[in-house]
Formats: sequence, C-alpha cells, structure tokens
Amino acid sequence: MKMKSLLLIVSTSLVLLSCQKSTEPDPTILTVVCDSASVLKPGVTSPSKHKFATHLKGASLSAIPDVTLASADSVKAFFGGKRVKFVVATNRKMYLVDYAGGAPVISRISHDDEALDSTIGSINSPLFSKDGKKIVFAGTALGKPAFVQDAVAGDSTALRVPLDPQAHVTADPHWHSEGGKDYVYFATLAALIGYSDHCHQIPGATYRREITGDTSFGPIELTGIPGAYRGGVSQDGNWVGTSYATSALYDKSSDVTHELAGGHQQCNPSMNPFPVGSKHMDYMMILAFGGNYLTITGDSVSEASHENFWIYNKDNKIVWRASRPDSIFYLQWDKPEWSTHPNYATAIAIRNSDKTTGDAYVVKVGDLADADEGKLNKAQGYLKLGEGGFNSESYTHLWVEP
Repeated sequence: MKMKSLLLIVSTSLVLLSCQKSTEPDPTILTVVCDSASVLKPGVTSPSKHKFATHLKGASLSAIPDVTLASADSVKAFFGGKRVKFVVATNRKMYLVDYAGGAPVISRISHDDEALDSTIGSINSPLFSKDGKKIVFAGTALGKPAFVQDAVAGDSTALRVPLDPQAHVTADPHWHSEGGKDYVYFATLAALIGYSDHCHQIPGATYRREITGDTSFGPIELTGIPGAYRGGVSQDGNWVGTSYATSALYDKSSDVTHELAGGHQQCNPSMNPFPVGSKHMDYMMILAFGGNYLTITGDSVSEASHENFWIYNKDNKIVWRASRPDSIFYLQWDKPEWSTHPNYATAIAIRNSDKTTGDAYVVKVGDLADADEGKLNKAQGYLKLGEGGFNSESYTHLWVEP
C-alpha cells in the first residue's frame, strides 16, 4: 500500500494528524496521512530501562488476595481431566495458577517494575504460548514495554526478556508460529482506533519479532497488515482481528478489510485458536457495548452494554454468544479471552450488587472450528474459576492441555 495524503486548505496554519476520526478543533490546513504497511516507522527517543534479560524469582502464595479458587475436583470434571493453568493480571499484579497436580499451585509472577521506568505498571493482556511454557504481556496500558517471561510456578527462577528495549509501542502482543518459527505480533497504537474511510484501513501498523533464543529476538519486521490489529492472528496466518474501537477482520490472501458491527465501538478482540485447515479460520471473539446485532440466521439480537460476548465471522454475522451465567446476580461481562484450546474462553463477570467486584469464569465454547453455520451457537457451560478479587480491569488467559 503506497503512502497517500489528503490536503484540505482552509487557512494558513498546519496540523498533522494520523488517519482517523478526529475530535480536534477545525484546523486551518489539515493533512491526513494514511499509514503504509510497507514502511517501518522509526524508533522512539525514550528507551526503556528494561534493556536486558532478567532472572527473577516468583513467590509462592496460599491464595490470590481476596480470591477463592475453584476446587481441583471441579476443574478436573469441567476439563475432562486435562491439565490446566491460568494467568491473571489484576490490581497491577500478575499471578500464575497451575492445576497440574490437583490442588492449585499459586504464584505471584510480577515484580512491581513492569512500567517503562521500572516502577509498578498496569500489567495487561497476558497470554500463554501454545505450549504453556511462556507468557507474553504488556507492562502498561500504553503497550510499552512488553515482555516475554517463563511461566514457572512457585519460587523458581523465571527468565524475563523485554520485547523491545527501545520502547516502541508494543500493544497487545500475541503469539504466532509460522514456518517452524515463533513470533510475537504487536500493534503500534494502543488508544481507541476507528476505521478510516479515507484510508480504507485501520490506522497504525502491526509488526512482529521472531523469538530466536531464550534471550534474543530477531529485528522488528513488517507484516504487511494494514493497521494496528490488536486481537491476534489465526494459526494459518491469513486472518487478523482487531477492535478497540472499530472491530475488523483482515484477510491477507485477498488484501480485504472486513469492517464489523457497522463501525460501532467494541472491545477485547480475540482471534480463534483453531487448527490450520479448519473451516472457520476467520472467527473472532469480541465484547460489545450494547445495541442490535445481526446473527448468522438473519435474526437480530439486542443487549445492554456487555450483557453477552460474541463470536463474529468475516461476513459481519454473529455465530456464537455467551450470556451471563446469572442475569440477576451479574451485571455484565468484561475482558473475554479465547484460551489456547478452541473449546474454552475466560472472562470476568461483574456483580450487580456493587457493579465493581467480579468473578473469573471459564466458558465452554464448544467445537466451532468446522461447525454448521445454520444456527446461532451458544456457550455450553460455565465454571467459576475464581470468586471475588477481580474487576473490570482484570485480564485472564487459560492454557489447556491439547
């Protein structure tokens, strides 16, 4: 895609804005620049203090503060005996919970230094690698710095490596394997991003780095993805999803962007983890802000804010929904995330009583990879994985044995 610009002459001053909907006062001359997927943007002038790989010890805990975890028996029954562990970022801390040996082994794996200047950050979007051995996460809401860290329990030493010591914006980092190589994909914008009608794309860019060793990465690479896509990549590498604010799916094979939900603001995009070759590699999970939506059957469904979370296809149709586990006790969902296993997702259910306290749930998605699209599929079960201690800014991710 070539760099394009639009020059609107009104008077004598110049304001340069990225190609997105603007709420700025009317400028006298406005230049709108469309981001190019073939140009790597320059670095920043304020590097991170996290310049090198660090060996850090976790801390064994008897519990996550204010959280009651699900029993080993209930977890075993829900997952059919599969090994399970999950990571949670809440109240500026990050925890690892491993059910491998029955009773949960709980560890604090953050160190109050995840911000750009090595002070306490606002950890978000922690995601397990496919094998569950590493976690990638952002240290602040601005998407910098980001880290790759060993997912080890207890007081064991974990290796933590900054994704980019030069402190580029590395928002919403996601794992992806391709050609026998492991990559982390990330977005260059972290704020609300609206689809640009002029540029015919999402603003910003999506880059990646290859993991070349325990403490090393390859150079930052272009991906050819036109815009800052924050929901990850399908396992075949063809579909990329985003939201925050506009939801969109990009089809690399045809170089087409599919805008979803009429451009209305949505959030928490999460691409499916379906095996390569599955029928529905385009499916993406999102959380909406209420309204009326069209389903795969042609029917319209309505909700207030966050009452459901949904899975969309490329044709802008909802193919699956997860209602609240109890519509009286719970006000809304927050932060849904597809797990490493296609049949499960996690989300926070916010209680109606105080509208701030939440419980962590596992939602059984069901087998959608090659499912018939003749009906609107629904969640097949719920497990309260953690009770209390969570809120609307808590992030969870689940690793499930294949």
